[in-house]
Amino acid sequence: MKLKQIASGVRTGALLALLAWSLLSQNAHAYLDPGTGSYILQVILAALFGALFMLKVFWTRITGFFRRRVSRSQEAGSQAGKASETSVSAAENAEPSGDSPRQRALLGKGDN
Repeated sequence: MKLKQIASGVRTGALLALLAWSLLSQNAHAYLDPGTGSYILQVILAALFGALFMLKVFWTRITGFFRRRVSRSQEAGSQAGKASETSVSAAENAEPSGDSPRQRALLGKGDN
């Protein structure tokens, strides 16, 4: 048991010494190409625009999720004083289709 503790201490000490040696070196002898900065900028912008595009694509799902949560909490608050025996129509339980007004117009699904 004691041997395992000693070995663990030696490994930890060696890793700390290696880390200190690598952080304390004075000469790096490194070269960054002038194109490296523009490449890093491209990666950052691509990630930003990719995130914005995904937000745009899933915006109806995100807002629908929060609308359902708000409407459920409002229903629970309004029915707190009422009797538990209430009838709920099928239309109130229906999930929203997630289609935007433009998509419904293109698909020929009117507001009927």
